[in-house]
Amino acid sequence: MRRDLRRWTVAAALLLGVASGCSRPVPPPVIVPGADRYPDYPKPQLPADLARQDRIARPHERAWLQLQSGDPKGAERTLRDLLKKAPGVYPSQAALGFSRLSQEQPADALQWFDRALAVEAGFVPALVGRGEALVELGREGEAFETYQSVLERVPDQPVALRRVEVLRFRAVQSDVAAAQAALAGSRLEEARDHFGRAVKASPDSGFLHRDLADVERRLGNGDRARTLIDRALVLDPQDARAYAIRGELQEAAGETEAAMADYRRALALDPALPELSQRITDIETGLKEAALPAEFKAIGASPRVTRGEAAALLAYRTPSLLQAAARGTVLITDGRRHWAQASILLAARAGAMEVYPNHTFQPNAGMTRGEFAAVVTRMLNLLAARAPQAAQGWKDARLAFADVRPGHTQYLAISRAVASGVMRPLEGQTFGISRPMTGADAVESIDRLAGLVDRALAVAGAGARPSQGRGGRQP
Repeated sequence: MRRDLRRWTVAAALLLGVASGCSRPVPPPVIVPGADRYPDYPKPQLPADLARQDRIARPHERAWLQLQSGDPKGAERTLRDLLKKAPGVYPSQAALGFSRLSQEQPADALQWFDRALAVEAGFVPALVGRGEALVELGREGEAFETYQSVLERVPDQPVALRRVEVLRFRAVQSDVAAAQAALAGSRLEEARDHFGRAVKASPDSGFLHRDLADVERRLGNGDRARTLIDRALVLDPQDARAYAIRGELQEAAGETEAAMADYRRALALDPALPELSQRITDIETGLKEAALPAEFKAIGASPRVTRGEAAALLAYRTPSLLQAAARGTVLITDGRRHWAQASILLAARAGAMEVYPNHTFQPNAGMTRGEFAAVVTRMLNLLAARAPQAAQGWKDARLAFADVRPGHTQYLAISRAVASGVMRPLEGQTFGISRPMTGADAVESIDRLAGLVDRALAVAGAGARPSQGRGGRQP
């Protein structure tokens, strides 16, 4: 009945206007207040200074009545006229946004709400309208964030309360999917924004904190990542990936012991993270290498490797092979005060390096390439005793060298050392039997020997740990 009354009132006013002739202006239609057509739209109230200005207040009020009476187009015309005269009236901009929203034009409505918010960032009606427009546009993550902003200002705002509960789960799903897509495209900042909104929507989700922490880590924001990953582990102490990420952050910060502890926790929780085993091994190796004597670290720069240095390289890179072959005791009179005393004893007891008849080892004596080849061949013989099939590649080798004839006493040793790949000939297929064995060449040769030992023992099923020397006994 009320609606019919309103329609008859408007019609009567129009008829009176026509009957009065063209000489008198037609008054605007009379709007009879009734039930609001859009009760969820909060009215954009004018601030006091604008409410006192009739040229703004009257058309603004009239436009809102037009909208709520079911005439959004009329409201739009009224508001556009008003904004032409007073462009900065942000409540009228928000009202125009609601008018466009009611006409199913959410993209245009969003622009008007954003204009209002550009003038008054915390204007609640414009925030509510913005949220409604974003929902219509399918941008649910942003809509949720906007409604949260409303509730921060007006905790009992009814539209925001209803929408937040509906959108919370959908917003998280949407943002997580968008973040994963951004990660797949290496758009880390975009992924951070999506994960950030998801965390805000679901602050008690440990996995969201973890994934956001990982993105921040990749962006180089270590402190922020650490705060997030610590929170993730409070929320979910059984998250293996979170421990792994915290381990990476700690390793990057030089906290190697703490990193190794977190890697071990992660691996215990999820054995399907095999890369962590290598990380743990690398850290252990790094710690042991850091503790090596300065003399050992300087071997690579030596112009001529010494016998003591060669023994240290063998003991560090191939410890299990030497230990398995070590027999009895040996008397060495000149190794007690040498920094590599333990390595010298092990190499001698295994038969990898000889002790001279006068019971000296001469650890400071420089080595030639021929002498080093003899040591390599002794190591190859030790390996052949444990993995006979490995010796097929070198035991019968008879290589040709321009400077070493087959009748030379060191020929077989040199031929086997080169055939095994541990040592390499020089230019013109020469070997340089009397040339000094440099520290750099010694390090490279023992590295190749260690690789050969690892592979041969693995094939033989000897159970040798991969890369056994990296982390072997101290020199």
